[in-house]
Amino acid sequence: MFIATSVAGFLPAIINPATRRAPLTLLATVHGIVFLLWLFLYLAQALLIANRRVDLHRRLGLAGVGVMALVIYFGFTSMTATIRRGFDLSGDQHMDPHPNGTTTVDAPTAMIFNFSSLVTFGVFAAVAISFRRRPDLHKKLMLFANISLMVAPFAHVLGHIPRTRMSPGLNAVSYLLLYLLFLLAPMVYDFLVTKRIRWLTSSLVLALFVSQLVQAVVVAPSAAWHRFAEWFSQ
Repeated sequence: MFIATSVAGFLPAIINPATRRAPLTLLATVHGIVFLLWLFLYLAQALLIANRRVDLHRRLGLAGVGVMALVIYFGFTSMTATIRRGFDLSGDQHMDPHPNGTTTVDAPTAMIFNFSSLVTFGVFAAVAISFRRRPDLHKKLMLFANISLMVAPFAHVLGHIPRTRMSPGLNAVSYLLLYLLFLLAPMVYDFLVTKRIRWLTSSLVLALFVSQLVQAVVVAPSAAWHRFAEWFSQ
């Protein structure tokens, strides 16, 4: 689902560049390749565990640390480039250096979600690696680390749908529902397999969902965030 969502979000603007505001840059290309490489690595790791190849899983995990670092580096670098130019390359995110306040937003406002998702991903993945000797905790944290990375793909998927693209309110509600759907999947799994909802799972779901609301309502429109975004992108 991670891979399918990412492809659905980013591929249309590559196949049909008519709506693009600028051609793909080398940085954006490398960022996309590294992002997909990480997702395929995650899939491979899950399949290795499913087939009881723990030895290969651990060896491949060493390479995974390097790919994880590249995801964070190119993610922040791409975000910085977006803030500097004031718009997104694909043209489906409605970022504008001079937003009209209704259908378009400035790049710093939109980038709060990318920024927080990368920070969340880095923290969760690092903690997951530190708990690699505790399989259940390691698996859970790595899963939520990858869910946090879906922020940008969700936004791009909705940007390709005419109705959500033209209605900011519907876009926001649809985005939250998509995010919540992915967050609730681990809870459903816990309930079906163990017949109970685990405290860690429910806590992470609540924390990540509330975080999205706080970012949208409080942080994104604040002057403090805009000053930080401008400083960060220098």
